[in-house]
Amino acid sequence: MVEWLLFALLAAHLAVRTLPKAWHTLNTDFPNYYLTAHLVREHYDTSRIYEWIWLQRQKDHRDIDQRTVGMVPITPFSTLVVYPLTSLPPLAAKHCWIIINVALLFATLYLLRALTQLPWRRIALVAALSFPLTVNFAFGQFYVLLLFLLALSFWLYLHQRRLLAGVVIGLAAGLKIFPILYLLYFLRKRDLRAFIGGVAGSLFAAIVSILTFGWELHRTYLFQVLPATLRGEALSPYNLQLASFGSLLNSLFVYEPQLNPHPAINAPWLFAVLHPLLQMAIVAPALLLAVPSETRPRQLRLEWAAIILASLTISTSPASYLYTLLILPVCLILSSFHREKPYLWTAALLLLYAAAGYLHGTSNGREGWLALFGVPRLYALILLCVFTYALLIRQQQREGAALDRRIWSLDRRTWALVLSILLAFNIASGLRHQQGLYADYQWRIPAPRQIFMAADPAVQDTALSFIALLHDGYHSAVDHDGAVQLSASSHDDHLSLTAAKDELWIEQTGQESTVISTLPERSSIHQAESPAASSDGNQLAFLREDHGRARIWLRDLLQPTKADRLLTPSELNVLEMSFSPNGQLIFSATSTGGPRLFITDQSGNIKSLDIDGARYPAISPDGHWLAYSQLHAGNWNLWLHDLNNGHSSRLTNAACNNIQPAWSADSQILVYASDCGRGLWFTALCRRPIPR
Repeated sequence: MVEWLLFALLAAHLAVRTLPKAWHTLNTDFPNYYLTAHLVREHYDTSRIYEWIWLQRQKDHRDIDQRTVGMVPITPFSTLVVYPLTSLPPLAAKHCWIIINVALLFATLYLLRALTQLPWRRIALVAALSFPLTVNFAFGQFYVLLLFLLALSFWLYLHQRRLLAGVVIGLAAGLKIFPILYLLYFLRKRDLRAFIGGVAGSLFAAIVSILTFGWELHRTYLFQVLPATLRGEALSPYNLQLASFGSLLNSLFVYEPQLNPHPAINAPWLFAVLHPLLQMAIVAPALLLAVPSETRPRQLRLEWAAIILASLTISTSPASYLYTLLILPVCLILSSFHREKPYLWTAALLLLYAAAGYLHGTSNGREGWLALFGVPRLYALILLCVFTYALLIRQQQREGAALDRRIWSLDRRTWALVLSILLAFNIASGLRHQQGLYADYQWRIPAPRQIFMAADPAVQDTALSFIALLHDGYHSAVDHDGAVQLSASSHDDHLSLTAAKDELWIEQTGQESTVISTLPERSSIHQAESPAASSDGNQLAFLREDHGRARIWLRDLLQPTKADRLLTPSELNVLEMSFSPNGQLIFSATSTGGPRLFITDQSGNIKSLDIDGARYPAISPDGHWLAYSQLHAGNWNLWLHDLNNGHSSRLTNAACNNIQPAWSADSQILVYASDCGRGLWFTALCRRPIPR
């Protein structure tokens, strides 16, 4: 009776407060999936959807009621789930998505009943106690679908449909990466049918995604987004609200001038060692305590629960809705001892489960060693793992097996050796990643903490203009000797800018992009983006986009009534550009492969500079140097190219991104954006003298 009463109260809260609010607002994160799938429906070039500003521009043009959007660290394949809904307006699509999720939730509860034989009141109570479930509905996230797939896969596994169970796991890994850990579990169980199914499902998801979005986007995901995600650098690595191992260790041991100025110890190598070590300490027992060839349901329930709990505990991007998945392992664990009525164990499990769902992290006042008190949810998850491992050990002891002999069996020692080698590799990789990672701190330009990203710098005498991302969107900003002035908040975003003499040209986006000048006598340029001004201020180049592919247009500011000129052909998708003192333009563009640098005169005569994998060109005002970023091993680093003799030299060398260079008027200083020591593409600005 008490369980039903508690369930009724919690279900009423979901029905009366959560679902109506979700129904009337888009909120994050549904617009991220919807927008990307909508671009596919419109046959857009989607190779740049992981670029924050580019995707924000597409959102603004479609008047989607969400302040900011971003695809990092979402997989491209996951967005295709809402593709059938993109024929509807965004809010109507979310209505359909909520209805689908409610149906999936009931289907999952039915599967849980079949898997565990728990009373309906117990399963309903576990679901109702899930605070992350309410967040999932409010944000329009995918974790009810993922919960259903994991439950379905286990049902198939129990019913000896191992190949199909693996396929479902592979599809789940296409939506969110962490179910890939089950492939190791299948190998540990010596279940090649399930493993082959998992590989086949993952390959199917990858092939569908590549055929839909193209290889260039997936190259960005595989070599830039995924590695940063695995290191905990996809979003802010110091955000204790995530309550992950990564955010805790970064806060304790890694100094960053703006985001983490007061770590407990400035010793980044400790992060490189402890992060993989702690992750392995959680994952290894889940794998080593699995018994090969064991097929009894009670053992399998605990093993599957352990794998899910380990995956959630080591997650590097653990937003609150992720823990919707706790419903499955908690039900599986409850079913492993419910006949014995161990009320103390049940109470302890439900308490830890509720804590893992309701608690989170906090960064408020948690500097130095106090960061240890900022991640209570992480500790609840660790205790849930320990609880499950204890049950697995107890289960093996009850079966009369000699636990010490199993632990030290050849099979288990072999797996321990393999996991140790993997741990050593991860530690070595982390230490190598940190080489040169913090070298540009000496050049950092101080910025207010509320600026999450500073990008697209432009230099005017002593003033530095740039684009700033705040919680309420993108603003243009001007730094006068350390005093930062931001544009006023509005519904429209400022997404790019350029400077010439005393004038700024700013791209303002709404349902279209418009380039506006800070000089009131100038007329605005409609359907224009990413402006670049000549150093004398007499010409302005800008981009016009068609289905995600942009071309260069040129306006003569001395003759404003003269028609704008088109300079590039449709087969080149232009990304960025820069004026030389003689009026030529060097620009980055893609055709069928990666970006390359080209040069064009004002008649549209184009030739390649034979610099591949390059973006963000910036010509010095004296016409001597070309600064640009070149992609190598998944990172963009700055190079200098001597336009007089053709010699190139590397300026930065770190496993991070240094992009968007801009020159001072005397060609002696380079200002650029860097995400080194920060979240992926959440750049800060650096001002660096150029040696001659």
